[in-house]
Amino acid sequence: MSLRRYVNIVTANHHQGIYSLRRLNADNFFYPANEAAAKARDLPRLRRVPADALSPWFARKKKKHVSDKQLETRIRPPQPIFSVRPTDGYNYNRLHSFPLSGTKIFFFDSARRTTLHDTKARCSISTPCLHAHKDFPVALSVPCSPAAAGPEGEQDQDGGSSSSLYILDTALDPANATPFEALIWRRFTDGDYKAWHCDALPRPPFSDRQPDLDVSVLSYAVVGDAIYVSLRSLGTYCFDTVSRTWSLAGDWLMPFSGKAEYDPELKLWFGVSAGNHQLPCAADLSPILRGHAPKKQHHYVWGDPQLPGDWLPDLLKPANIVSLGSGRFCIINFFRDVGGYCTACMDGPSAADGSPIVVFSGLEVLAGMRNGNDGDSGKGSDSGNGLRIRMTKHKSRLCRDTDTHSLESVL
Repeated sequence: MSLRRYVNIVTANHHQGIYSLRRLNADNFFYPANEAAAKARDLPRLRRVPADALSPWFARKKKKHVSDKQLETRIRPPQPIFSVRPTDGYNYNRLHSFPLSGTKIFFFDSARRTTLHDTKARCSISTPCLHAHKDFPVALSVPCSPAAAGPEGEQDQDGGSSSSLYILDTALDPANATPFEALIWRRFTDGDYKAWHCDALPRPPFSDRQPDLDVSVLSYAVVGDAIYVSLRSLGTYCFDTVSRTWSLAGDWLMPFSGKAEYDPELKLWFGVSAGNHQLPCAADLSPILRGHAPKKQHHYVWGDPQLPGDWLPDLLKPANIVSLGSGRFCIINFFRDVGGYCTACMDGPSAADGSPIVVFSGLEVLAGMRNGNDGDSGKGSDSGNGLRIRMTKHKSRLCRDTDTHSLESVL
């Protein structure tokens, strides 16, 4: 898996109703190879995950003031490479953005209009409208089969792709006749050329709300050729992208909050912990393909005790993890400054006003064969399938939301 050079972010100027795509160089979050061993530090693996907030875990520790050097410097959003304004008059001009790949990003607004922006080709491609409005959509990029993708390189011509984007409305509204659909690059039945198509997909069996149950989408991931969705009170459902059928996978839940991404080199899925929406998590979901629930012994959660004691996690904004390939990730955490923490890497002194803070951090997962003499020290390493797994934290960069640069998504 190749290493991504950029982290894509979408910011919004809500006064003008403009959404902008910007690219952060991933080198901002990682030490050079010759400095990593000395400066990157292991994150401890948590045996017991604190629920909902970081503060209960930190409260048992001696709070330490974190120096400017530990928090590195403030990062400023670079100039936009693409800007778009959604259709006026629909749901407060809301625009959604989802990655098809590291260089191709889909945008669609509340009026169902879509477009694909290719950062590599530096152009935008017209794509079909969705069949139905989506209130709270989530999306997953699913690789096509080799036969469907065509010859190598063909998918990159004319805005094509070897992946499809599957979009699910998590609002679970019975009135929405098409809560689930996909944008797919394929050949026309009566022609020799390809184009993007929007397919309405079978309605999920959990789409109709059950008054006696508290049902909501908790996590989702691609495993093999299928999409798995875990729901509170119901368990986990599976959608086979080949047969286009839904089925109940089991009454268990995946250990993630939101989207989990697969790293083919580590053979693990990574995301945010279901037990604490601010902490990185990894798990082996491969038993799902054999009809079994994920094994708890192959489930890892890491914490970070070196944060200012006056920062509280924003519980309305769970962390987001972006896979950069080759075992590298960028985790984005959202905090509220409630203690007037001052640092030169921000825009002057801050007051205890609960102002939002966004922290981008580079994470690297290192895995090697476990030595028989090794003991589990609990300092970021563990063993599973004969592997010794460590998560190290590199640099952190801070950013503050403003009226003209409100962070909407990280892709």
